[in-house]
Amino acid sequence: ALLPQIADTISDQFGFYHVGIFLLDSHREYAILAAANSEGGKRMLNRNHRLLVGGTGIVGFVTNSGQPRVALDVGMDAAFFNNPDLPETHSEIALPLLIGMEVIGALDVQSTETNAFSQEDVSILSTLADQVSIAIQNARSYQKSREALNQAEAASMQMSEQQWGRFFADQPANGYVFDGIDAKDIKFSGIPSNNTYTVPLILRGTKIGTLKLN
Repeated sequence: ALLPQIADTISDQFGFYHVGIFLLDSHREYAILAAANSEGGKRMLNRNHRLLVGGTGIVGFVTNSGQPRVALDVGMDAAFFNNPDLPETHSEIALPLLIGMEVIGALDVQSTETNAFSQEDVSILSTLADQVSIAIQNARSYQKSREALNQAEAASMQMSEQQWGRFFADQPANGYVFDGIDAKDIKFSGIPSNNTYTVPLILRGTKIGTLKLN
């Protein structure tokens, strides 16, 4: 949900034709389009658009080199890839998304005007790319923390179940009968089986047994 919001916000605030966010796959072979604001970009998302790292295109260059690339007139830039989904593009800038020195993707911004990006625009978009990188890193760290917590909770629950299982294996299953005055011990097998009401015994989210009422 985060990346589409970023793409839409950048486009709305600066009036750019297309804003796309690419993330590298786990093998660092392809830059995969993860979010886009334009209609053409959304078509690309639907078909899982990806570009080869180091291949044709400005995004391919940026994700391979870790350096920004600006094409003020795409018709004159040898690295530009003519995309039929974005036919109105005349200027493009792509900036690397970095965590430390590691390239994790690219912020791709395209305009319908030639010479659309001033030095001030480049500086602002570079800062935005840094902020996007931080947001992605934070989101990934949160996800990893949640996964680690879930794994720890599952391991704790499994261990607790095993411990309670061993405890009850060494303990006789007792039952009690109440005659209206006193509660007396009986063997569990002696409890009548008709009209039984069973209540689970839960301790810190772990089922440790059942209470059967007859």
